[in-house]
Amino acid sequence: MITCTVFNPCLDVTYSLDEFHVGNTYNDTISKRGPAGKGINVARAIKELGEDVGVVIFQPEENHGRFKKYFEDCDIDAKYFTFPGSVRINTTICERAAGRTSHINSLGTAAPPEVQNAFIKFIEQKVRKDNRLALCGSLPPDHDMDAYRKVITALKKKSVFCLLDSRGDAFRRGLLARPDAVKPNHEELEEYFGEEIRGIHHIALKGKRFCDMGIRYAFISLGSDGMIAIHDNNCLLCSVPPITPVDTIGCGDSVVAGILVGMQRKLSFVETCRLAVACGISNALNEGAGIINKGDVQRLMKDICIESV
Repeated sequence: MITCTVFNPCLDVTYSLDEFHVGNTYNDTISKRGPAGKGINVARAIKELGEDVGVVIFQPEENHGRFKKYFEDCDIDAKYFTFPGSVRINTTICERAAGRTSHINSLGTAAPPEVQNAFIKFIEQKVRKDNRLALCGSLPPDHDMDAYRKVITALKKKSVFCLLDSRGDAFRRGLLARPDAVKPNHEELEEYFGEEIRGIHHIALKGKRFCDMGIRYAFISLGSDGMIAIHDNNCLLCSVPPITPVDTIGCGDSVVAGILVGMQRKLSFVETCRLAVACGISNALNEGAGIINKGDVQRLMKDICIESV
């Protein structure tokens, strides 16, 4: 079973219009809205690939009904830890003519420390031995930045495979627990090391630093340049074919889904990388984060070029 944590869920609201001008009123605007968050994106892509997947979610009570219906419709097993409050709202304005996208992201309800600690215990109880766990996304600004470290430390004792995909203090502290795998993107890699990192070999050297810490797998996603993947003595550059992207939001989440599914299916390291990158490309060819097409993924896997660095 693959499980995804959702510490910081939100409701995404996206408005599409030709142009946006400050101060104007726009009536009857086309919009989309629904539950979102990196862990949700990962779970959605895993489900499309045909694997059983669950989420463990830190769920404000006011929005519980909407999220419950969403996961039921997606056939994703959800375990809810509810507490008083409402989720944050992320608003996106897409201007078709100008090709611009604007984002307004709100704060959600702050949870007291005792509630945060209770959620960590809840995760420990709900994730079974030998499962695979994705710890994805940022933590709320008022949250304990040691949360990922605490979860990884506890669940490694149950032989749970832990993949960490975060940034900032949450990522830095999570690394102290030695997760089994990490998946920073290029920007997050530079943020962690505090320096500009340019060129494939320089990126690969920095990626190997994670393995020197005792982390078994390091995957550095590079957007249209593909991915660098490191495990044992293997350091691979996974290059992607040229495409015309539709929506690149959530590509990294789909890569995480491919990594976990490849490992769940006990694919080789090379084939796991091939699947992961194909999932990222499929996301870019579809509108919506974590939206992939299983048939496209299978077709795209043949077009991924993998070479040693």
